[in-house]
Amino acid sequence: MTYSPTQRTRGILPDALTDESLILIKACSELRLTYELRLATFMAQQSRRRLLVITNVDCTAASALQAFAREHGIVIRSHQS
Repeated sequence: MTYSPTQRTRGILPDALTDESLILIKACSELRLTYELRLATFMAQQSRRRLLVITNVDCTAASALQAFAREHGIVIRSHQS
């Protein structure tokens, strides 16, 4: 089990879950490689799904996230809101 600095368990709740994908929807100006995205990647891999991150059109992905996404098969898709 993973704990935060305050010793509470940490987890994520995906915005949607399909047979093929674990989906996170993010509305931000810059998407970074956060604990949430790393944990979502692990959850997707454990359930044999792909991680799909849907962002607003103006969002940019940090270079560390882009490299991580290539390595782990994460799909980052922009969507007009």
